[in-house]
Amino acid sequence: MTSMRALFLMAVAVAAAGCGFTSPGGGSQTLFVTASLSTDGSTSGSRARVTVRSGSSNGDIVRNAEVAIRGGPLARTIVPFDDGAQQWRLDGFTWADGIRLEVVRGNDLLDGSVDAPGATEIVNPIANTTFRKADNAPLLVRWRDARGGGATSTTIHLDKAKFDQTLMGGGELAIDAATLVVDDKERVRVERTNTVSLAGGVSGSTLSASTEHQIEFKVE
Repeated sequence: MTSMRALFLMAVAVAAAGCGFTSPGGGSQTLFVTASLSTDGSTSGSRARVTVRSGSSNGDIVRNAEVAIRGGPLARTIVPFDDGAQQWRLDGFTWADGIRLEVVRGNDLLDGSVDAPGATEIVNPIANTTFRKADNAPLLVRWRDARGGGATSTTIHLDKAKFDQTLMGGGELAIDAATLVVDDKERVRVERTNTVSLAGGVSGSTLSASTEHQIEFKVE
C-alpha cells in the first residue's frame, strides 16, 4: 500500500510542476510551522528560516522532520536543522518567482507556496547623495520590483532617524523632513513581503517571502 508520505510527496511534485502562485497548501494540521524566506537580491544573500513545533505554537521543537523548498529554477532542496538555533536553516539558494515549502514527519505533513517578490531596488534617494532638511521638502523614498511584480506589504526603515512604517503595497513614501536627523550616513532600508497562512498546519502557521534593499545617503 502506498504510504501517506509517498502520496503527499507525489501530490507536491504535481503541484510544483505548475505555476508558483501563492497557495495555503494542505496537510495533517498537526504541526505548527513558521517559515521565513528572504533575500537581498543575490543568491548568497538568500536565507530560509523555518521553525517546526508539534501540535501548537507552544509545542515541542520538531527536530526529526524533512524540510524542503523548491520552485522554478530552485530544485527541491533540503533545509538542514541547526541544533544551536533550534531551527531549520539554509543560506545561499536560488531565488524563484514562487517558492514551495514541504514539511514531512511520518504522518505529519504540510505544504504551501508563496509568490516571492522580485529583487527590491531603491530608486530614490540615490546612494551617497545629500538630502537638505533646510529645503523643507519631504524625503521621497521610491522603490521598484526588478521583475515588475508586487508585494502585499512594504516596510520602510530609517536607521538614524529611528523611523519605521509599513504600507500595504505601494511604491513610494513621502517622509516629513523634520523626521530626519543630520548625519553623514543615514541608511534607508525597504523590505517587501508576501505572506500566506498555511492551511495544512496548526492555526497560526505561516510562510513568507521577502526581498530587501538598503542604501546610505547624507542628511544636512
